[in-house]
Amino acid sequence: MALTKRVEVLFDPEEYRLVVEIARSHGETVGALVRRAVAQQYLKPSQERRQEAVRRIVALSVDFGSWEEAREAASKEVLKRLETP
Repeated sequence: MALTKRVEVLFDPEEYRLVVEIARSHGETVGALVRRAVAQQYLKPSQERRQEAVRRIVALSVDFGSWEEAREAASKEVLKRLETP
């Protein structure tokens, strides 16, 4: 995906030195490091949310005849939730 939005982040000199060092140790730019950190911290589901999703799935008392039926039912539920404002 093309990167089209710019963000300016200010660091104090020591923090910036450390961020550059970390980025270099990973073989990436400071921008890539910051994007990866934001994605890991804020854009991916947290462990707590994943555990809650598993608890909700396990709590279902539906007996599906096959994995295909379970997948179809789950897909319908996801679509229904996406369409509900």
